[in-house]
Amino acid sequence: MQPQPRPRVVLLNDTSGRSHHGCSRVMRLLVAGLEAQGMQVTARSPARHDWAADAGFVAALGAADLVVINGEGTLHHGRPAGARLLEVVGHPACTAPVALVNALWQANPPSWFDLLSRCALISARDGQSRDAIAATGLEVRLVPDLSLSAGAAPQPGPRGGLIVGDSVRLSTRRALALTAARLGAQALVPTKTRRSALWRHWPTGQLLSALYHGAAPFGLPPLRLAADEAAYLAMLGRAGLHLTGRFHAVCLSLVTATPVLAVGSNSWKVQALLAEAGLAPDRLIPLEALADLRLDDLDRPYTAAETAGIAAFLSRARGDAERLFTDLAALARGARA
Repeated sequence: MQPQPRPRVVLLNDTSGRSHHGCSRVMRLLVAGLEAQGMQVTARSPARHDWAADAGFVAALGAADLVVINGEGTLHHGRPAGARLLEVVGHPACTAPVALVNALWQANPPSWFDLLSRCALISARDGQSRDAIAATGLEVRLVPDLSLSAGAAPQPGPRGGLIVGDSVRLSTRRALALTAARLGAQALVPTKTRRSALWRHWPTGQLLSALYHGAAPFGLPPLRLAADEAAYLAMLGRAGLHLTGRFHAVCLSLVTATPVLAVGSNSWKVQALLAEAGLAPDRLIPLEALADLRLDDLDRPYTAAETAGIAAFLSRARGDAERLFTDLAALARGARA
């Protein structure tokens, strides 16, 4: 008997090209989870790509056994990029079941719910998103962000000093950079890598830092760009505290057991993550409070309760992801039956 070919999966919203350590990790673990269940990824549509105009992708879509939409931070406030992802359920070439996974869902228009209701599986990455979807009567599961699905990754070596991350918002990046300068941070450590055009074509120095942070170059801490995910985790693992405005930077601080303080982003994602991981509410710093932050405020090792909460959260993230991939494989194989 000939072995059955592996189920074919196409992915929408491949964020690995965003030159962002957290997004790269999500995609790496998403693909690995699918492949571990015996599936093969036959096509990927990058983030913000016009997949419907891509003949090669549409051909793969027509031959797929499963379509997986990587929601990440795209599906909020009715953004057009989010609508384009969901519209795959109505495309003539799409005959396979569609799964929305790893999704934030916030303040979206009622017109989106008809598209969402045609998904065979819906997985939200935070409880508020899950509740927003469940309020419409749709079945939805909660699986923490896939960047957390490999569990803890403690880093060897001593810790010390403050590193300051970035934000999707320029105004927040500027406030973080000025706070870093005022408090004598060791370095500014964005979640970006040098693969993006901005980082490749500008020297990694004060002028690039000033451009990215919207601040005068004088007095800013040195800019440190991690070459890859492993190097970024190592940087976090050496820090005594990480102050950031990026969701995935908080995720990877949890993974490396790095004490973190965070400011909000363009959705509820950071607030939801801190709460669900069992961190103290005052680890969320209002943007306007950065100016009042003092060195004494930075002595914030995790409490015993927080450490236990993080361990339980990472364990749940791993187990929930394993069940998700098992169910995705069942969908793909069921489409062939």
